[in-house]
Amino acid sequence: FTSLLLATYVVDGAVALDDPVGSLLPELDGTPSAAATLEQLATHTSGLPRVPARLWRRSFGHPDPYADLDHASLVDDVRASNLRPRPRPVYSNLGAALLGEALATWAGASYDELVQERICAPLGLDATTCHPADEPVGRTRRGGARPGVWHFSAYAGAGALWSTVADLQRFLAAQLERPEGGLGEAIRLTQQVRVPGPRMDQCLGWIRIEGREGREGLLWHNGGTAGYRAFVGVRDTGAVAVLGASDRSVDRGGMQLLRDLAPQG
Repeated sequence: FTSLLLATYVVDGAVALDDPVGSLLPELDGTPSAAATLEQLATHTSGLPRVPARLWRRSFGHPDPYADLDHASLVDDVRASNLRPRPRPVYSNLGAALLGEALATWAGASYDELVQERICAPLGLDATTCHPADEPVGRTRRGGARPGVWHFSAYAGAGALWSTVADLQRFLAAQLERPEGGLGEAIRLTQQVRVPGPRMDQCLGWIRIEGREGREGLLWHNGGTAGYRAFVGVRDTGAVAVLGASDRSVDRGGMQLLRDLAPQG
């Protein structure tokens, strides 16, 4: 969703993939991070760490580690991070959060407002939001109830969205049959390979696995917060969404369903 949000602005001509994030967030001026491009943030090639040092320390035993990390905290985390640029993607929650917050700050709206306006409303996603009316608590790997759910402020672009299977069906249907107009072009842009790899290619947000022996490839992504896991995947013959209300990964089941969708013979 965060990469698609970026792509809608690229299609509109408002920003370019090679724009430095510092052009959207001048507070980063004078730091190496300011030169990281929007494409690098969306493909996890900026060199930013997975999470900043402060968050690593908070993650052990903190019931809601992202909740009070506001705009100033995110800027401080980025400024304090050492960039280690690599030719291959290295997943960065910090980079995804920075991309979402930079777009929101530049546009003068919240991340949730932008997602609602530019993605959810056009696709009819009525239940996808950063602020659901109900927040059911998920479970641990062993089945015990989590003490609570995670909340996000400036880190919203890294994992604040709640959704439903019905909404994700609509989202994935748009990946298979792109709507006309700018949003369809933005979806197409997110599906294009930006960083080729030996086993998996990196698109804008999406990860692509090439098919073997002439079989079609597929796009996929996963994610998780405390008590929840999610997987989405798309191939020419169909798409899959798997949601789980525990810390147990749903990736294996999602990949198996995608394999089942492959044409036989």
